[in-house]
Amino acid sequence: MPGSVRSTTILPRHHRHASITIKSDESERPDSFGASDYRSTTLEPHNIIVEDQQMDDDRWCRLAFALGMPYGEVRRPSPDVTKFAQQVRARKSISSKEMTGLLAPLLLSLVKRHKLMSCRANTIFPRDGVPDEVPDFEIEEGWKMQLPTPRPTFTLGYSSRAFTSHQLDLQQGIIANNKNEPCDLHKLSQPIADVYWPFFVFEIQERSMLAARNACAGSAATCNNALMVFAGAVQEPAKYYHDMSFLWNLSKAVQSFSLSINGKTACLNTHNSEGCLPHAVAVIKTYRLDDERDVEAMAARISSIMVWAENNRIRSIHELLDAFDQRVQLVKNPLSKTEDLYAPSELLNFGVAPRSRRSVIKNVLAESLPRWAREF
Repeated sequence: MPGSVRSTTILPRHHRHASITIKSDESERPDSFGASDYRSTTLEPHNIIVEDQQMDDDRWCRLAFALGMPYGEVRRPSPDVTKFAQQVRARKSISSKEMTGLLAPLLLSLVKRHKLMSCRANTIFPRDGVPDEVPDFEIEEGWKMQLPTPRPTFTLGYSSRAFTSHQLDLQQGIIANNKNEPCDLHKLSQPIADVYWPFFVFEIQERSMLAARNACAGSAATCNNALMVFAGAVQEPAKYYHDMSFLWNLSKAVQSFSLSINGKTACLNTHNSEGCLPHAVAVIKTYRLDDERDVEAMAARISSIMVWAENNRIRSIHELLDAFDQRVQLVKNPLSKTEDLYAPSELLNFGVAPRSRRSVIKNVLAESLPRWAREF
């Protein structure tokens, strides 16, 4: 029945440390992803630049080295990989719905090995993290369309186990975005239930690989942009962005990946924003999903990306949370702060520390709001 939603959790009880939830929804996905002018009217006005040519070995080697990720392809045979490749090969053609059903068990087999990972299927993002449009005067004449609200086929991010209870508390409340407007931090850090700071999206599109890659471009840019918005709120307002250590750590965190699938072909993409630069999308590798050796290599690469996320990216996110926590502590202990270190006028007016940690966080978040909103 149109519009009906059925949610099914496919995680066995003895694998509670990892999760993936499948949700089917018969509502239509945007038809415009494969349009010839989608990039010029929708992606580029949001500073999302998509490259069609695959990265050469040298470029991928440099990126992998910078991220602390293995460069070479590794193939790891497994029953799940063999079964997936055989099922794809047995079909003359395959629909998006069929591919989603086949990929879910394979993805689950990979995710359940990583206790900090969580995955959801076909779940819509809030628009809080969607990249802003470029001002009209910066783009050439022509139509400028709103970026569709992301709804990846699968979204991979962190579970709550990746954070302490205090870090989870810090990710609540309101901050100011780069337009100095109120922004719900919880919707940035956890855009969908049980998935924090997503870094890997999967898009399955029947129409074309162009449509699948364009859909990935918007979804992954939203993942990256959410971290950029939070980093902007964490930075001390009285300072400029000249802290090279901060920018370097941010560039390592503002990195995501995607897998675009059309028919029996999958395309692995890298999405890198590096702070203020446009959201750049490039192809890393293309895989044949009916070729067992290709699927082995693809599964190994997905696993290596999760290892990177568990060991490197999460560390950068923790550093952002620590910096934000320091702002909370400055309000809680007003005598310990100095004007040279950090002296926004709003915080200097506080003479008494709030009584509870929640009220401390609330005051710090309020300080990030535009003046017209602070009275409320």
